[in-house]
Amino acid sequence: MTVGVVAVGIGVLLCIRLLAFDNWDPTVFTAFGEEEPVTLAYAEEKLGREVLTRPAQGHDGKYFFVQANDPLITEPDDNASILDRPAYRSQRMLYPLIAGAAGLASPEVITWTLVLVNVVFLGLGSWAVARIAMKHGITPWAGLAFALNIGLLSELFIDGAGIVSFALACLGALALEEERPGLAAALFTGAALTREVMLVFVAFIAFFWIVRRRSIPWLIGVPSVVAVGLWAVYVRIQVDVPVDSPQIKEITLIPFSGMVDALTSGRAEAIDYAVILTLALLVFIVPIRASRSDVYLSWGAVGFAVLAPFLTFYVWQQSFDISRALAPLATVFVLELLLARQRKSTSALIS
Repeated sequence: MTVGVVAVGIGVLLCIRLLAFDNWDPTVFTAFGEEEPVTLAYAEEKLGREVLTRPAQGHDGKYFFVQANDPLITEPDDNASILDRPAYRSQRMLYPLIAGAAGLASPEVITWTLVLVNVVFLGLGSWAVARIAMKHGITPWAGLAFALNIGLLSELFIDGAGIVSFALACLGALALEEERPGLAAALFTGAALTREVMLVFVAFIAFFWIVRRRSIPWLIGVPSVVAVGLWAVYVRIQVDVPVDSPQIKEITLIPFSGMVDALTSGRAEAIDYAVILTLALLVFIVPIRASRSDVYLSWGAVGFAVLAPFLTFYVWQQSFDISRALAPLATVFVLELLLARQRKSTSALIS
């Protein structure tokens, strides 16, 4: 519990620091873009005041603000139609559903709850990783590998959904450690409804389960797939999606082409190159570690290592974006590094 409280404290302090520099206006997190007039006008109309903006197009928070005002898509013409890719954005429903209190919260309240929800889940995710670490004999302070993950902190600063989705995945992995598969299934379903990419996390837990235990974990894997599928159908019933409008722009069929383009484009800064190369290394290291591990969280993270080569240039080109996309790899790498040291120490004592 201490680790979770510390993680919440870290989140609160970082939020206070940002708010203090921007006149305590929570729209600094919502990341409306100064060159994105549609969502900007929407927000100013809803709030009845000017909002703070980020350069260019802004970031994901502006879309979650729109969704939180109508999370169940009951008035798509007034809300979902504002989104750049309505079906893609609306698929990620749980974070705005919570922040918007299922559509009951006012727009002004939502600007605060989007931040608050992320801070709370920063603590929950850290607590879950700490509990997993303890169950495998290492310090619970390993849980701070969640709270101090640069990709997740980036999500905090733009009202992104990555903290909630990965925290739910970590809680699901903890539920499996405690032999509560029903609870794990519910938590994994929540993670996938927050970010559909979490289906790969669940898929690789199922994969390692099958390989190690020679049985198919239907209860763990099926509910999240069904829930995501049913919500996708509902979204397409509620939202008019043009047939010729691409909804997914983050995936390519040519492995590593996005990463190579990012490294050779000349657009990246030094920090971008460092982060890209580090994450590219983790794409190979984490699966090796996980293949020798009995930690469910590590098994799930392999899904992101498999997904990474198929991410486009637009995801790989900046450290800010790729660190968010592959955030589970960083947390699991730290966890597995500490576990390896513990195993080595145990072996030395035995010998």
